[in-house]
Amino acid sequence: MEVTFVIQGPITCETMKTVEVCKKYGEVIVSCWDNDCPRLIKKLSKQVKVVKNKFFNPKGYNFQNIQYHIATFLQGVKEAKTEYVIKIRSDEYFTDMSKLIETVSKNKDKITTCNFLFRPDVLFHPSDHIIAGKKKSLFAMLIWSMDFIKKFKEDKPVSVKKIGLKSDLFYKDVTAEVTFCISYLKGKGIDVINDIKDMNNDELKKYHKKIINNHYALIRASDMGNFLLRFKGNPDITGPTAFTNEQDFLNYELPSIKSMKEL
Repeated sequence: MEVTFVIQGPITCETMKTVEVCKKYGEVIVSCWDNDCPRLIKKLSKQVKVVKNKFFNPKGYNFQNIQYHIATFLQGVKEAKTEYVIKIRSDEYFTDMSKLIETVSKNKDKITTCNFLFRPDVLFHPSDHIIAGKKKSLFAMLIWSMDFIKKFKEDKPVSVKKIGLKSDLFYKDVTAEVTFCISYLKGKGIDVINDIKDMNNDELKKYHKKIINNHYALIRASDMGNFLLRFKGNPDITGPTAFTNEQDFLNYELPSIKSMKEL
């Protein structure tokens, strides 16, 4: 299977490592910022395609840096020449991509994501650390995501109740994970917000399980060799901000799934 890896975000030492690994499995695009380290940009440009995005000061909603995430992700997707794209953060790394590519290959009409912070305790919260699938589906997801956040005029957390998600089964704020998930499904012709407006919690759980299993596939972090996964937004200032062992994040107070059966 031919794939393009889009490594998005500011260039870090992890970016350099990830490029070396990903080159063994497919095409690589680094979608970074024009104010990143010139020496590293020059070094990477000799190895892979580098897209330098003009850095900007976001206006409106940018919770979890979602505008930056969308901008670098989208430009990388636009430059990809293959039918399938695998998005990875520039500050994370994995040393074995073979199982990930195999999972994408077996689930060609789904998004494949990893289990880190793929939450079983809140609905429509698949992980956004790895997002892999058809280029056209990812492109549509990002366009719908931009449209989705335009309605939020201030750069502060927005309650999910304001978008019609009134159940306590959802995370309290509109996160990047929820935005990407609802937008991806919108691109597939599924209007989650409209579909669930009259559902009780039991109906909502069944709907969620069916929709997510039909449109998402899972790769476990432990199946991708050595890895580094960031948790910079940890609300506990004394808690970990990164994980290199799957069991550590599975045991952490914020739960992650091991399989889709846990939803």
